[in-house]
Amino acid sequence: MTSVGELRRRTLESVSRPSYSLTRPDMVLLNDNANLYGANPAVEYVAERFDFGRLWAYPSENSDQLRARLASEFKVSTDEVIVGNGSDELLDIVTKCFINPGDIMACPTPTFAMYKFYASVNLADVREKLLRSDFSLDADTLIQEPAKLTAVCQPNNPTANLFDPREVHRLLDESGGIVLVDEAYADFCGSDMMSEVLSCERGIDVRTFSKAFGLAGLRAGFAVARKEVVDELRRVRTPFGLNSFTEAVAMRAMEDRLWVKETVDRMVADRGYLSERMGRLGFQVRPSVCNFVIAKVPSDSGRFVTVLRERGVAVRDCGQFPMMKDFIRVTVGPRPLMDRFLTEAESLLRGGVA
Repeated sequence: MTSVGELRRRTLESVSRPSYSLTRPDMVLLNDNANLYGANPAVEYVAERFDFGRLWAYPSENSDQLRARLASEFKVSTDEVIVGNGSDELLDIVTKCFINPGDIMACPTPTFAMYKFYASVNLADVREKLLRSDFSLDADTLIQEPAKLTAVCQPNNPTANLFDPREVHRLLDESGGIVLVDEAYADFCGSDMMSEVLSCERGIDVRTFSKAFGLAGLRAGFAVARKEVVDELRRVRTPFGLNSFTEAVAMRAMEDRLWVKETVDRMVADRGYLSERMGRLGFQVRPSVCNFVIAKVPSDSGRFVTVLRERGVAVRDCGQFPMMKDFIRVTVGPRPLMDRFLTEAESLLRGGVA
């Protein structure tokens, strides 16, 4: 009898299931770049007014109210907006929509690992192009690939830097295929490439409510593109992708931008504090425009992260990325959390663990 393993899609032979789960409820989570300053007050506001008795009914098939609100915010047509269950679903949708087996998908490296994951699952020929030694983007390396889909993260995760917008614009202008610009972290540095993306008939701008908006647990994201592109994306998007409560909270969160601004301002101050303190401990800290800091551990990052997690603090080991041997990524948050990390890190470094 044929086994399940023999029946699975052949790409799964080389694709590992992505996992960010941690089992300890008391773990200090400085590893996933969520907004550590708390849930957006839109959650409580909507919960007090939401008609939970209507949850027997399906939500809007295409989240029409949220799409209309987003269209108004960005001064585009509702037909140019699509929402998803987090930006991850949108990355999945884009890949499924435009990649046939064997098609080339191009992206810089190091960058967000899920671009390669979704492309590999859909049998793409993934072409990763190294960033320059200072982690800047070299558009030429990507443009020279006859890619069906090119993905770029602006600013970039995990390198924490903003690419030169002119390089991204060149990708939009000169690439022959779809160009996805992932602006998940744009709210932390004031970057906005929406108009540049929409100037390209094959551009897609992806955003999320999981980062600056503090709604990672509700999973809401959206993309803006020309109507012809969105029409194609909707062909592979499942209906009812966003639940009614999440849609209502996302809409409310867009009305109250003060909370987002205040938490971003706090994050910027705490990022400076964390970077300075890590530097004094001997970490080689890189400049950051995001809500996380990357730094090189004095020796082995894998061992450092493992022992740190045993002490109840989770950070991301970036040592598996090209050009990032012994780097870690630390999400910025309130100072008590930063101090907990710094205390444990100092203890480990002094003890010779790393």
